[in-house]
Amino acid sequence: MDAKSVSPLWYKRVITQGKVRRRVQDLRIPSSPSLDFLTSRPLDLSHNESARLAADSLLSGGLRGYQEVLTTEGEVDFLSEHEKKYFLENGKNSNMDAGPDAGDGSDTGSENLCSSYSAIPCPTVSKNSDSTEACLNSNEDGNDSSFSKESNVEVYLYTENRAAGLKDMVREFIRKAEKTLAIVTDHFTDVELLCDLLEASKKRFVSVHLLLDHLNLSIFRNMWQELKLQGKDFPKFSVHSVEGQTYCAKTGRKLSGQISETFIITDSAEALAGSFSFSCLSWMVHRSLAFSAKGSSVTYFLEEFEDSPLVQYQ
Repeated sequence: MDAKSVSPLWYKRVITQGKVRRRVQDLRIPSSPSLDFLTSRPLDLSHNESARLAADSLLSGGLRGYQEVLTTEGEVDFLSEHEKKYFLENGKNSNMDAGPDAGDGSDTGSENLCSSYSAIPCPTVSKNSDSTEACLNSNEDGNDSSFSKESNVEVYLYTENRAAGLKDMVREFIRKAEKTLAIVTDHFTDVELLCDLLEASKKRFVSVHLLLDHLNLSIFRNMWQELKLQGKDFPKFSVHSVEGQTYCAKTGRKLSGQISETFIITDSAEALAGSFSFSCLSWMVHRSLAFSAKGSSVTYFLEEFEDSPLVQYQ
């Protein structure tokens, strides 16, 4: 076969091959262990530009644009249906961001629990994240917080008789707090845990700072409204919504991620973290693990809490 007999379309189809597709095709080729050893390549950790172009096209042009880029770049379909749906439902233009005063000022009958950034009816909160940081880093007796140089970590794995025990550990962390509670969680639907936090705030004067995932904030808001609670009754209880990382396309569209972590910091001295959520399903049917940290390890949780980006729109 000479060069003139090769179709340009066939040639393009051969040389246009995405990084992931190339690796998949290599894995499909039957081989022996000795040949695999001889032909093995170093792990490629470089950026996949084809994937970025496809993600940008999904945000800007929808599924059709996404598929066109995959075809042009010769790349595999690397997003699940759930991930594509998330892109399509949550992608926003950069100029759609609203400032703190972008709300319509309407009131649904209860006090505003969260900051005006989130604009949902629940308890009051400072509009400046610095106040949360200052509160977490201060002691009422005027002494500076100090950590043991040693780190102490205990791990709790799921067993048939420990599912409810994880919730008991969470409640114990809340119960023993004397000054501050800092909590980050993705889902909050457990009324019993909400009562524990509100009682700590109202009866023991513990400053409770709650950070919820920005897309699941409405679930907490609905629970608050169903219980007919008033934010003015809980001045030391604050709620913010936060988000994960933000993906910015070159077209100006962007996509914000979610919070996929849960941890509790008690009096800036001890942390409980794990795969559990503040939801009934988490204790009833889901498998979860948890670990507690004391000493110097708590510093990392404090830094993560204080650096969490408040949502500027909702």
